[in-house]
Amino acid sequence: MFELTPRLVSAVANPERRIAESSIREPNDIVIFVEGEFDRMFFKRYSSNPNLTFKNIGRKKGKSDICNIVSSTPEYYGIVDMDYDFDSIKTTHVNLIDTSQQCCLYSYIVKDSGSNELNNLVEKVIHHVCTRLQDPLLNMKRNEMIDRLKYGGDKLEKFVLERTKAVLYRGHLGDSGVMVPPREGECLLNDIESRNGNPVRDLINDSMSEGYENFKREHMAVLASSGANDHTIFDAIIIYIKFHYSGFKQYETQINNLINRKLNNLIIERGNSSMAEHFLSELGLIVKS
Repeated sequence: MFELTPRLVSAVANPERRIAESSIREPNDIVIFVEGEFDRMFFKRYSSNPNLTFKNIGRKKGKSDICNIVSSTPEYYGIVDMDYDFDSIKTTHVNLIDTSQQCCLYSYIVKDSGSNELNNLVEKVIHHVCTRLQDPLLNMKRNEMIDRLKYGGDKLEKFVLERTKAVLYRGHLGDSGVMVPPREGECLLNDIESRNGNPVRDLINDSMSEGYENFKREHMAVLASSGANDHTIFDAIIIYIKFHYSGFKQYETQINNLINRKLNNLIIERGNSSMAEHFLSELGLIVKS
């Protein structure tokens, strides 16, 4: 088994060589599985290597499915979120890598951003939804929502970070073979804005609370630096809109789609090729420039 030198890797990935070879035979792409459409879009945008094909593992599938398929199929690769696997035990296979030290790809992308990053992101998504839905009733509430967001200071950040910890804990329980109770109830705007709010009321019930607090104490250091999960940001945006807009139920599907698309696009815009290259070089698929 010979080792690929940087010069050989560069030659194999050369686009002109690929075009010439494709006239003779179908090019043999390297398949890299990722957890969702956001991840696929990110790597597709910031990877210039035409031999790499990024594939979304599929709906209702995720990290464990990627780990299983990569472990059993030597020619496949995978990039997954760290989640609650703080020691990256699940990604020891040479063809797997996670967002180590950051809970997910979003938190990896924005890890060096300023303190106003989250509020600015949510403000832009709310503005987009209010504009695109084209309902005057919602558009009238746009400034009120954005003002509450601005005057709230770091309350939104505290909300999404606490929810992220709860999401990670639920994942940890499920991986440990514990039956995780279904979500109950829902969070309200008060849970974001009030000092007495409960950001995890729908995620952590009474029977889980002691274990959850122990989990946070045990992993305090890594949780403090692992960032926020982007799904918790989606949750927060829904809460803001639902509180202010009486027509939410009627347009729920459209609103969800508008939020998802805009949120994903804004996060991807904050990325760059160097971030994508980090994962690909760690997998040995490229030589980092």
